[in-house]
Amino acid sequence: MSLLIRTWNDSLKQLSISNGSWIEPDSDFEVDLSRYWGLPGLADCHAHLAVDSLKDVSAAGEIEGIKRRAFAQLQSGVFLVIDKGWRDDVVLRLMESPPATRPELRAAGRIITGQHGYFPGFGVEVSDAELAAAVKESDPSGGWVKLIGDWPQKGRGPVINFSEEALADACRIAHQAELRVAIHTMGPHTPGMAVRAGCDSIEHGLYLTERDLELLSSRGGAWVPTVCNTEDVMSGFGPGSTAARVLGTGLENVRRLLPLAAEMGVAVLAGSDLGLPHGRVSMEAVRLHQYGLGARESVEAAGPSAYGYLGLPSLEVGASADLLLFDSDPAENVSVLTRPVIGIRCGEVVFDHAGVLPEWGAV
Repeated sequence: MSLLIRTWNDSLKQLSISNGSWIEPDSDFEVDLSRYWGLPGLADCHAHLAVDSLKDVSAAGEIEGIKRRAFAQLQSGVFLVIDKGWRDDVVLRLMESPPATRPELRAAGRIITGQHGYFPGFGVEVSDAELAAAVKESDPSGGWVKLIGDWPQKGRGPVINFSEEALADACRIAHQAELRVAIHTMGPHTPGMAVRAGCDSIEHGLYLTERDLELLSSRGGAWVPTVCNTEDVMSGFGPGSTAARVLGTGLENVRRLLPLAAEMGVAVLAGSDLGLPHGRVSMEAVRLHQYGLGARESVEAAGPSAYGYLGLPSLEVGASADLLLFDSDPAENVSVLTRPVIGIRCGEVVFDHAGVLPEWGAV
């Protein structure tokens, strides 16, 4: 059975499904889904599947809970997740589960941070001299390493954890092992260091500059602004506090830079962090649009750009048979992303709120 699909960028494709993958149309019988707009799935590019919220920061990962959260992502149409690490490596065990029961997963293992530069006892705490070795010892199975570039300390503001030289050595070691490096930074001085050092994905990046974006774009880098999460963190501080001022000024910089980042070709990606419930990364795409990212670019940030950035084929022969359908064009109204009507993962129907697939039987 073949499906006629209208993709999010308004092109028509006809594909069939075999063993969970897209193949060339193999029959004349056609399921016409062209009245919907299709994505390969939403993508959450800064998730932490180990827990439900930042209140659980002291909790270790537990595989059954991780599976539950992964299923919540699937039920909302999130078919690709980049997990940006936790205090242990348990999330990596999710890759042992059948692909149809979880999103496509890329993940960091244990987060690496500076000495006394994060939640106490949380990550792998190392000095400059020890950073490269810690990266080398990281579990490579998820394809990512996560570093904490800066972290606030009382009375000092955001404190830089690593020198640019140490970051460059860490990136070199990671890239030799074919790992990507993601770095947390909310302070004003770390983003430029991280970009120059070769970090692949800037997480939050409140104080990136136009020059940083140019360098990031020149080597195919990514920026995951996590606006909803930053606003959530900021709401926990008094309006006149130093932390609120630092975050608020940073968010205004994000508002200024988002359109420029898209123009420069930086892969702007949507991520929930722990500021949104699992599966609700579409709300981040809406917020990115409200912060000045174009409607089409906001749709791309919620899925297609992530597939492209990771080099994952989608909606083409040989790719996983993943499909997420909407009843109107999300590029005309980004909030449509929050209301998918049909989801197919690895050729299996995850949900069909439109009630149109049963009449043709299972796909």
